[in-house]
Amino acid sequence: MIKAKDSYHHGDLRHAIIEEAKIWIETKDISSLSLRGIARRLGVSHNAPYRHFTDKESLLVTIAEMGFEKLKQWLQQVLAKNTLTPEEEIKALGVKYIEYAVSNPAYYRVMYSAYLSDYQKYPSLDKAAEESFTILIETIAQGQKAGVIRAGDTRELGYVCWSLVHGVSMLYLERQLRSSTIESVEKLAKLATAMMIEGLEVKQES
Repeated sequence: MIKAKDSYHHGDLRHAIIEEAKIWIETKDISSLSLRGIARRLGVSHNAPYRHFTDKESLLVTIAEMGFEKLKQWLQQVLAKNTLTPEEEIKALGVKYIEYAVSNPAYYRVMYSAYLSDYQKYPSLDKAAEESFTILIETIAQGQKAGVIRAGDTRELGYVCWSLVHGVSMLYLERQLRSSTIESVEKLAKLATAMMIEGLEVKQES
């Protein structure tokens, strides 16, 4: 943690505020987060953070937007392989989503925080969130076109898939799973997404 007041220059303080906020959220919670509190932890004046963020909400919006951009990059790694079937891609996207949440708890908590329930107030955040979700939607649509994913509204099917992986992610982050090791959550992620695919696949008549 950087303490010296003269350690910040050329925009370093903005980055330091974001990083300190992430540490705060991981070790405490979002509700207790405050710009004045971050200023104290960084050893700068109480007014210094307000040069970069108008209030706590604007800081959370920035962190959430960064989180969705990072999630999009993680999900795009799956599609970059170009060797998977649509079913395999959907399953891999689900596993990668859970891996992202587990590896980036501060980002993930802010992305789905009740403090940011109205994304439409923030066009750039809304766009970032939609772009990450669109990756799943388009993959489902490709599976439907190939005749391997059941017919239906792609967005509704996407919500079902998202609900499943989001649920697993939050159970892990809230320590509600009896076994909460990385290995156990990876195993659960693979099982959950395998069952998810079973529900999405077109059933062949015998």
